[in-house]
Amino acid sequence: MIVIFLYKIKTKSKIFKIFIYLFIVFSCLILFLFLKHPSKLKKLFPNLYEVESSVVISNDTIINEIKNVNKLIPLELELSETLIIDNTYFDLDIFKKSKKITFFANCSYCIDFSNLSKDNIKLDNINKNIYIIIPSVDIFNIDIDEGKTVYSDTEVGFLRFGDLKLSSEELNSIYVDLNFIFKEKMNDSNFHNQALSNAEESLEDLILSLTGENYNVIISTNS
Repeated sequence: MIVIFLYKIKTKSKIFKIFIYLFIVFSCLILFLFLKHPSKLKKLFPNLYEVESSVVISNDTIINEIKNVNKLIPLELELSETLIIDNTYFDLDIFKKSKKITFFANCSYCIDFSNLSKDNIKLDNINKNIYIIIPSVDIFNIDIDEGKTVYSDTEVGFLRFGDLKLSSEELNSIYVDLNFIFKEKMNDSNFHNQALSNAEESLEDLILSLTGENYNVIISTNS
């Protein structure tokens, strides 16, 4: 009877040791996968990663990081506009004097994230989406590049002579009109959509560097 009892104790001890060895081997395997193949570990334990992500990427963290971006310049482009300067007398071709001038401007948009609050951001960790509402996409700069201005030859009628020259006052007046024209061009919805798309990509890169996770950023305006 005593022999049987001792045998059972030894058997249980061996089973316990085997269990410990298996646990150690399993733990080492998990550690190896984590260090060498994190993507495989993610497939094995997706729920673990979801919990970790939701902890790391809190609303406060997202808001603070995006607010730190301050004013983002998501789109820069060059626009052109051709004007016809006409100094024709009496609308008669024989007194015609006109010239075409093509102006170029370096234009850019900005999005101000500095005043974002929790009401402007919705975080969906399950579907990996971040929704952001901004007031608007603003025009940041319109810089007319005078060095690129193209002047055509002056067209003159039979009774007109010489080049059509503009005074500094006339040029200043033209520049005022050009700023208005370029602003109108920049209000094109296609440019606004491109600016939003570029801003979304920039923020996605920011969130990826912050969390190691790929999130979809969707920006919309309330204007």
